[in-house]
Amino acid sequence: MSNRIEIIKGFPFIVLIFSLMSIEAQVTLSTDFSDDTKKNEPLHNIWSIANRISPKNGSNIRPGLKMNTIRMIGGIKKVVNGQNVKDLDFDTCLYDSINNQYVYRFDPLIDRLNKIVNSQTEIHQIVLDQPPWAFQHGYTFIPEGTRDNINFREDEQISTYGNSLPPANKQAYHDYIKALMTKLVETYGEEKVLSWRFRVGSEIETPDHWFGTKQDFIEHFENTEKAVRAVLPNAVVGLHTRAPDFLYKNGTILNYKGEPFASFASSLIEYCADNNVRYDFWGVSSYVVIGNSDLRNMQGKYDKLFADLVNHPKWNANATIDLMEYNTVTTMNGADGKGTIPAETSHAEIVELYFSNIFYKNKDKGLDLAYRWNNRTGSQEAPGISALNSMNDKIHYSTTISGTPQTSTNDLDAIFSRKENAKEFDVLIYNYNNNSIDYKNSENINVTFASELSEGETLYYRSIAYGKENNKLQNFLINNSGYVKSGFDEKGDPNRILTEAGLAAYEAYENPNPHAYGEWKSITTTARNDGESGSVISVDTELPSFAFEKIEFRTEDFFFKTIAPATVVWTTSEDFAPWTAVTAGINVNTDDDKLTLNYSSGFALPMAAITGLNINSDLYETLQLVVRNNTEDTSLQMAANIPGAEFATGRKKITIPNDNEWHTINVDLTNWSHWAGIITEFKVYERVNTGSIVFDRIEFIPKGDVEVFDVILNKEGNGLLNYSSGTSYGGQQFDLNAIAEQGWIFQGWTGDIVSTENPLTITVNSNLNITATFVQDGLSVDENKLNNAFTVFPNPSSNGLFTIKSNSKELWEVYSLTGVKVLSGKGKTVDISRFSNGIYIIKMDNAFKKVLFN
Repeated sequence: MSNRIEIIKGFPFIVLIFSLMSIEAQVTLSTDFSDDTKKNEPLHNIWSIANRISPKNGSNIRPGLKMNTIRMIGGIKKVVNGQNVKDLDFDTCLYDSINNQYVYRFDPLIDRLNKIVNSQTEIHQIVLDQPPWAFQHGYTFIPEGTRDNINFREDEQISTYGNSLPPANKQAYHDYIKALMTKLVETYGEEKVLSWRFRVGSEIETPDHWFGTKQDFIEHFENTEKAVRAVLPNAVVGLHTRAPDFLYKNGTILNYKGEPFASFASSLIEYCADNNVRYDFWGVSSYVVIGNSDLRNMQGKYDKLFADLVNHPKWNANATIDLMEYNTVTTMNGADGKGTIPAETSHAEIVELYFSNIFYKNKDKGLDLAYRWNNRTGSQEAPGISALNSMNDKIHYSTTISGTPQTSTNDLDAIFSRKENAKEFDVLIYNYNNNSIDYKNSENINVTFASELSEGETLYYRSIAYGKENNKLQNFLINNSGYVKSGFDEKGDPNRILTEAGLAAYEAYENPNPHAYGEWKSITTTARNDGESGSVISVDTELPSFAFEKIEFRTEDFFFKTIAPATVVWTTSEDFAPWTAVTAGINVNTDDDKLTLNYSSGFALPMAAITGLNINSDLYETLQLVVRNNTEDTSLQMAANIPGAEFATGRKKITIPNDNEWHTINVDLTNWSHWAGIITEFKVYERVNTGSIVFDRIEFIPKGDVEVFDVILNKEGNGLLNYSSGTSYGGQQFDLNAIAEQGWIFQGWTGDIVSTENPLTITVNSNLNITATFVQDGLSVDENKLNNAFTVFPNPSSNGLFTIKSNSKELWEVYSLTGVKVLSGKGKTVDISRFSNGIYIIKMDNAFKKVLFN
């Protein structure tokens, strides 16, 4: 019986998506990877933090993001019968007026923090903003609209956000913060709490966030900072202001002492420097309203938000700066009165890439992270940030821009990076316009980089581009603009701007042009023209308005792997590095080629995990552990593919002697109901207070009856395959990629698998012999004069009869366009008259011909 698998899809063969076209470039974006003066710090994920206000039921943020928790200690309000009233349910401090004392009540906070931690979301920052209502005790309020320069007004007692007054009793608040920090350390351990940051205040110059004066806040920050460090001297403490030039409503609104609400920044910096008050980070806010020319002016963002801070003569040069409230929006308050509406068009992608580049260019000045709203569970990362994040941890190199854009106001730039000590080069280019959000003509761009590579060396490259043509909403609205609700900007979030029927139609709509990587192609380095050693790569491309393109360049070493049986084993520090702690009460160390789990408290689920796995459970029957246990318990529990809250239902419990000696433990996986399908994550946990478990080796061992098959890979013509021949377990999958050299085109796969897909996913369930065929560019299949070339006539045929003219053997096969073989035979006549009219493919040897039966 034949093992042949037929999968021909489409014809003729795939056309090159990104090529070295003849484009007259107006702008050149370049760097020199061999020049250390252009070398900067590694790129990092700027967009890794999600904001959440008073979360009560866990995180509800996309996996992989950390959380900034706001309004967690109390002082929040609720609406009852249309009126704002104090909400004491979550206050961590109450005032006992009978005994005239403050009563701490930390359970509401701990309960909410536990839900976050148990949802496997890492806490990045706890905001100490609205003080609990108890700290209004001692104030006298005067009537709204009056001012005596001493007391707050009645309308300031409850703000939009809750309690926005300074604590009336500063010493009581200091003692409260010390007690709060002590409780956190007792509950989660010092190491975990030190991994969190503590921010004092939120946009403090805004009245509803802080009704006090500048001096009130300076004293409040010092009081809070000293209290936090009294418990944890090395705690990370900072604050959150508006931009250094901020003036609320042009100075027309005055505080209780008759002062305008204006930036505190300069005075705060001076006071902290003069009085030994340390801020480890400083936060600012920015909302880019794409329809507002001032607010979308990206060229002025650095000067407006950051320059006056870092250039202040008393600035703490060791502090980092974060963008703690950010969103790209169409409006700050939609027609439905529900606040900001995020922008959904390609404008938002490029704004965020521009902001990223500002951070990368000024990383040496402390610019670090941007915190975003939204990003809920089930959401997708923005295409631009996804492309950028694929460059994380690579070394950033400065860009040189030369030439003049076709549209003079277009702002073109690039982010170049390379993997340290490797021949992997990336560049992400983008096209922004500060003056207009209209889509202009595309720009012709030359991307050039020099490196230490020798002249004549072959690199392989591919690209992915994104613009309005790839944006789902913009494509949807081409024929569905009538679904946009009256008064709403069509560039906004579909959940807000579309009618109910429109949103249903949008959710069912399939984007006809999603962005995707093109095929890998090859290019050869050329000599430098500056007399320096090394070589140059230069490619030309076109970039539309408000679009980006990422291009990856790799050497042959990047692709080359051998078909081999899957082994899943961790035994070195590098192997163990992806393991992380996902709850409190545990610390993960991977030094000395060991995985060490150190336990620090009896937290409910002290858990470590590894994600991003791709283990076919059908192949393995045993988990072998080489492990040492010096905790007070002998049990270890495990789970596979089980979210945090469901851990208990899917866990498997094993016994490890707690004698601090090495043991080899074999765990039977065959009777474990949750060991099924493709395993993407694996967790372990033990409910202990102290001690550690150390793993020297963790290995999944295949079943004894797993079949092993030969996979033979061949190629004809000039090109590269990412795998070489080898052996495979039955059921393993491989993604085969055929990359044509310059001047050649990949034609297709033949042998035991026939397909034109590239890359091609194969599942090995038998011995396979597969050939990748490359033909010279510019030659059609008919013109490729191999010995097996053939012609077909008439074509098209009205009766389904075709005559083959060939100089080789006359065995032929017929396929439908879906890749299904429908007929085979020999001789000069092919009769498909009994099949439906349509397009078919005739194959002889490794040549193909598309025919039409009409």
